[in-house]
Amino acid sequence: MASTKYYLQSKNNSAPIYLRFSDGSKFNIKRKTGLVINPRNWSKKTNYPITKDKSTKELKSKLFKLEGFVLDEYNNDNTVGKIIDGHWLESKINLFFKRTNYDNPFETIFGIIDYIILTAHTRKNGKGSVGLSKNRIKAYKNLKVVLSKFSRNKNISIKSIDRNYLNQLVDWLIQDQKYSVSTANKKISDIKSLCFEAERHGVTINQQVRHFRRLNDPRPKLIIILNRRELEQIETQSINNKSLINVRKWLLFGCEVGQRLDDLLSISEKDIKTSNNQEFRILTITQRKVNKTVHIPLNPKAEELIKDGLPYKISKQVFNRQVKILCQLCGIDEELKHYKRDATTKRNIGGSYKKYELISGHVCRRSFASNYYGEMPNSLIMKVTGHVQERTFLKYIGKSDEDFTNLIYSEMLKSLKH
Repeated sequence: MASTKYYLQSKNNSAPIYLRFSDGSKFNIKRKTGLVINPRNWSKKTNYPITKDKSTKELKSKLFKLEGFVLDEYNNDNTVGKIIDGHWLESKINLFFKRTNYDNPFETIFGIIDYIILTAHTRKNGKGSVGLSKNRIKAYKNLKVVLSKFSRNKNISIKSIDRNYLNQLVDWLIQDQKYSVSTANKKISDIKSLCFEAERHGVTINQQVRHFRRLNDPRPKLIIILNRRELEQIETQSINNKSLINVRKWLLFGCEVGQRLDDLLSISEKDIKTSNNQEFRILTITQRKVNKTVHIPLNPKAEELIKDGLPYKISKQVFNRQVKILCQLCGIDEELKHYKRDATTKRNIGGSYKKYELISGHVCRRSFASNYYGEMPNSLIMKVTGHVQERTFLKYIGKSDEDFTNLIYSEMLKSLKH
């Protein structure tokens, strides 16, 4: 069982207070708290300050709160397999006191990650507002864990990050840790961003970082969608289970309104209003990922699906679990060569899978875009999905550069005819 203990190692008037953190034979680590005390005001019996006056009372209170904070952080981090070592303890102490680990946090990779996490609430995000999202903070924390493992807990100077370091890291991520190319690219992209952040704070970076290119993913990209025939198959399947009927309603409605699962499952009746001409209803939703508001006219099919009201609320986890059961029951079992996330290793494993095994919340937005492609202008589909660039939209639904070129050519012909 994890435990904490404070102690002094000096008899000086300003003796540093150490925190020892241990858990049986698993680890026994200690770090300075950054607090000091006169040994005459320290109790060797309780291992806390003797509360003689206001200052010692405040000091004791801080130590109590720090102890609770470290134990809470340990419970959170240990359950997800994070490395618990001296660096971890030091970072938690500094996080509690809202200070960074280094005199100049921008000179080291761990220092700048800690700095970004500590200032996350004041940083500009990709939506143009202030405050990094929980997922973005989680990504930085995960990057720190990954780099700790790669460097065997050794901190890395920002100046030492060059092409050779990045190449070795990529090889280790893909070959040893079995990360996908896309995940490795994200890690490298985050490291480059950290280097550029350090550069903005006066640290000289190796220019090889600036020119380090993304890797091309050799895996064929198979886009998982439900075509109209499969959607009809799902809609007409006889089902008696209430929860599966509900997830079917979310799935079919989602394939008609084309939103990400987070946004889809947050829809309520108040988001649907009648149009000014009273001819149809409009779903208005602000997409969480990009903070963009979209207005989606509900077509007759969508209206039919919710004529008795919207499906009842469920979580993403429940949707992703039940939609696979639903699709299996409905015979969506085509054999596909694809990648599937392994629950134990947390890695994508290539193999031959039944289509229902690969279905998740992503299928709604992609199916909408794919099924309406060619039936209505891309610009209008993109207004619903929230895509900004047509090339990005076409790649999203599995169209190649050749398709993009053909699209340009057809539009040129239309223009010439007019």
